[in-house]
Amino acid sequence: MKTETPKNREQKFAYYMDLLSHDVLNNNQAVLGYLELILASGVVDKKTRKYAEKAVSHIRTSTILVDNVKRLMTTRDMDSSELKPTDLMVAMNSAERDVVRMFPDRKITVKTPSGGPGMRVIGDNAATDLVLNLLVSMVRLDPSDAITLELKVSEQIVQGRECLQITLEDPTAQMPRMAKDKPIEDAYQEDSSIAVRMVGILYCKMMAVMLGGGFEVRELSPKTEPKGAAFVATLLKAGEP
Repeated sequence: MKTETPKNREQKFAYYMDLLSHDVLNNNQAVLGYLELILASGVVDKKTRKYAEKAVSHIRTSTILVDNVKRLMTTRDMDSSELKPTDLMVAMNSAERDVVRMFPDRKITVKTPSGGPGMRVIGDNAATDLVLNLLVSMVRLDPSDAITLELKVSEQIVQGRECLQITLEDPTAQMPRMAKDKPIEDAYQEDSSIAVRMVGILYCKMMAVMLGGGFEVRELSPKTEPKGAAFVATLLKAGEP
């Protein structure tokens, strides 16, 4: 009997994940198409529209989760030299449009910084996905119907390397305590129902580290209620084109 090597097992797992994700994404797209037809019809009452909009949010969030797994597997095998620079302003504007479209049942406002030279990071499409996941993860922690998110970008020197720090703030988000008290990876062992809400945060952390940066979660106002939340992602700054 032939012994299977770790490399062969990894290749088979990657192949299986690719097939599975392809099937899930196709099913999600079909369901989303039917829901959009329902919402576009002129005979939908207010209550039915509300439920259909919530279903759209869940389907789009599910699609992002599948895409995240594929992106992690792809980025893990890439050398830093293969990652192209990403314009943060383009990434933030794209993420703003996408998060509003993903949650049609919520009124979401995203404040972004004004554009300027030097707002480029190393990360290719993975960096763009990370920005979108920051927004989606924050919305999932906020029970409000009307949500205001603010993105900020600042320059930092980390271990002698030039970086850009992306901070996302939400004054009305309700961040689970376990996200502050322990590594997110360990949260599942304590309460899987809460950990599921934080899966996007875990993705952001893993992706930021893969891209050579870092990620942390903070309370926005520790001494007041609501405390709010802030996500801080640090990415390596790219040179000028």
